[in-house]
Amino acid sequence: MVLNKLCRSEEAKEHTWQLPCTTQSLCPICLQVIDAELYEQDGQVFMGKRCTEHGDFKELISSDVEFFLKLRRTHYERPSGVENPNCKNSSHCPDGCGLCEQHLSTPAMVNIDLTNRCNQNCPICFASSNATGRIYEATLEQVEKMLDAARNIKPHPASCLQYVGGEPTIHPNFIEALRMAKPKGFAQIQVASNGVRFAQSFEFAEAAAEAGLEVVYLQFDGLSDDIYLKSRGRPLVETKLKAIENIGKAGMRVSLVPTIIKGVNDHHLGDILRFAIENVDVITAVSWQPVAITGRIDESKRREMRFTTADLARCLSEQTGLIDMHRDWYPYSVVAPFVRLLEAIKEEPQLRMSCHPHCGCVTYFVVDKQLKTATPLPAFVDIELTMKTLDKVARRIENHPWLKNISMLQAANSVRKHYHENRAPQGWDFNHFLKFIRYFAEFTEQYKDIKSYTSHLRTERFGMLLSASMHFQDVYNYEIDRCRHCVILYAAPNGRLYPFCTWNSGPCHRYAVERAFSKQVRKIEEIRT
Repeated sequence: MVLNKLCRSEEAKEHTWQLPCTTQSLCPICLQVIDAELYEQDGQVFMGKRCTEHGDFKELISSDVEFFLKLRRTHYERPSGVENPNCKNSSHCPDGCGLCEQHLSTPAMVNIDLTNRCNQNCPICFASSNATGRIYEATLEQVEKMLDAARNIKPHPASCLQYVGGEPTIHPNFIEALRMAKPKGFAQIQVASNGVRFAQSFEFAEAAAEAGLEVVYLQFDGLSDDIYLKSRGRPLVETKLKAIENIGKAGMRVSLVPTIIKGVNDHHLGDILRFAIENVDVITAVSWQPVAITGRIDESKRREMRFTTADLARCLSEQTGLIDMHRDWYPYSVVAPFVRLLEAIKEEPQLRMSCHPHCGCVTYFVVDKQLKTATPLPAFVDIELTMKTLDKVARRIENHPWLKNISMLQAANSVRKHYHENRAPQGWDFNHFLKFIRYFAEFTEQYKDIKSYTSHLRTERFGMLLSASMHFQDVYNYEIDRCRHCVILYAAPNGRLYPFCTWNSGPCHRYAVERAFSKQVRKIEEIRT
């Protein structure tokens, strides 16, 4: 399986990131675990797999082999494991989730489904009661149980919480659920929303902020109603813009979440990025999500529909001219050496972004609000050399703790060599870069007073914008090792925790949990009220 192929040290890296490599996947028809191979063909990366009953399957994994291999090469394999799994002696991954002792990562974020009801009926949704005919609505007692499960994960609890759905804002006790979460110790509280309720009422946005909500993970497919008519079945641009206005006025921040559908909005991705840059005082991130493919669809049709992270990188490069496809993107795990250094300095476990390199990619923009320009951080910081330096310093402190202070000074001097001020935005010097690094080191402090923090950001000349892709799996491109590395978990009322891609795809544990904790719908009106 890929776990053995992924790099566990700098010494092993050169022999672990090339293609072809083996992994484990699922038969798209019977969902049995089968062996698979990732290989290069015509400059692209494919998965090949065979089910003894249902035959051969071939799936596009990446449209650019160079891009794909860079993510593998710059990945750091340093998983923490889970010290207190719910399921013991599980040998049936991904069916035996909960978590089991095979899981390799503690979560960066835990999602809690508040309801599967929604005030929309989007044709691309996988989480609505419109599709199941049943209503799932978590009670406050169940919510508290799930919050505690998220914070009890060892060796490091979930840092961030996201309420999801359905549309979580229509849960009758949404505000109270926010109040319950705040004292639990989460560094950041989010809600994934279509924005309708925030657009309808500033008072609602203000109440949510006062109850502890800090970031709205806003469904945002583009800036044209033609797009929303196809993706959501109704015009929504004015709704989205009003929601962003009210969220910002209430002192919260927004992460735009475009679901990318090939042939529908992939030609508008540059417009979305430019919009985020222009509104960086409110918008903190763009989280790109290529649509997953569901149902039995033949290979040629899937090739027409498939949109990979490499396609995203290419589109943003071509449509904006702001970003270099092969220079500026890295796997989430590239920050592992920095986390390792924090652990060595603080002598306590930290959040390890140990997700799989095939799960997605990330970059940061420095936005000059005066000049209205944006520059990717890797354009003037050598990320690979910086992380190698931090990794060496962390190892030195681990082995020689008494050298901590001098090692940190040496690290700062070494990192300075990898910062190229002549390529940086005018006015963004090395001290700004150190401030950016401290932002991560002090992440849990940023949101203790969200209104003060947001007000402070708006007085700064420079803003930071995260651009991140998370390519969720479907049964055609499924990799079980990605599930084992997953850092985005779902908490369920049964006391278990599920990786994102076993909850929403593959075995789809969501359906079994919702059946056990839901009621039958008699009228469609019950769903949307």
